[in-house]
Amino acid sequence: MKATNRLIPVAAVLLAISVTASACDVSPYAASVNSQVIKQTAVSAELRAWAGNRQYVSAFDASSRQSAQCQQDPPACVFVVGDAPGTYNSGWVSSILTDMISSSVVHQRLHATGRHVSRAGLQAARAVSEISQIGWTSFLPSFRDTLVNRLAEDALITPPLAELSQTISQIYQQYKQYWFSRVCVLQTAVFSLDAAKKLSSGNHLGGTPVCYSQVDLERQPSGLRSTIMALATGHVSQPVKTPYGYLVVEVTGRDIIGLTPELRRTISVAFIDAEGIPNGSVDALLAHARVKVNPAYGTWKGKQVAPPRTPGSST
Repeated sequence: MKATNRLIPVAAVLLAISVTASACDVSPYAASVNSQVIKQTAVSAELRAWAGNRQYVSAFDASSRQSAQCQQDPPACVFVVGDAPGTYNSGWVSSILTDMISSSVVHQRLHATGRHVSRAGLQAARAVSEISQIGWTSFLPSFRDTLVNRLAEDALITPPLAELSQTISQIYQQYKQYWFSRVCVLQTAVFSLDAAKKLSSGNHLGGTPVCYSQVDLERQPSGLRSTIMALATGHVSQPVKTPYGYLVVEVTGRDIIGLTPELRRTISVAFIDAEGIPNGSVDALLAHARVKVNPAYGTWKGKQVAPPRTPGSST
């Protein structure tokens, strides 16, 4: 169930209880997947990475409130934060651990078959993540890299659904200017808004030439990043406020990612996740995987972790 990072409401759980970020069992594992261990420390770090992004938390909780399950059975609603201070909702924790188990199974399969994500696959996954993940740049850079790699591996193992061919093409056309591996601009910094407006009104902007990779652009202030991403090639932006004055930019070129097999597969996987469509390739791997879950985190139910029936005590 690859739904958590696409903001789809988590499946109904038996009890909406809370657990702490780390379980009390003295053993170091949260789950084992084909004898490979997912440690409690890794789960705790992942929980903090997701929960530390306020945009993600707000969007996830809003999506949960609007779900049919939540409206029919309010006590079963799954939110990020638990009932007690410093805790997380057990249903949400289970969904995060499910994602980690699923990613582990996919990674193991690719490693066993000698397949590796290409640079083009990583670029496609980062471009799709920028579009599909709410609060993308609010995640820590290292966690963004983790999510990009997971999406790229899912895409490598998942053939695009034939029935999604037209949908994928439509999504590509809708966001075409966002599918780039590098964007180059001319940018000029000025102190006053009036000076910035004069620059913006011109047909061509002088200034310093700068080229940003996907990662470079993620590191820029949100206002500048969103302006560059949305600006058509050859167009000059409106003033962008910065702590030191204003920036005006003109996009001079983009290295566009075409609708390559990598991008097609990646869009397909993101759409499948967002719509809650079963991923047959991943489900088949999960069906044959040997998964054991620490009871403090719940139990393995075929394709996902079901949360524990009773709240765990804290240590």
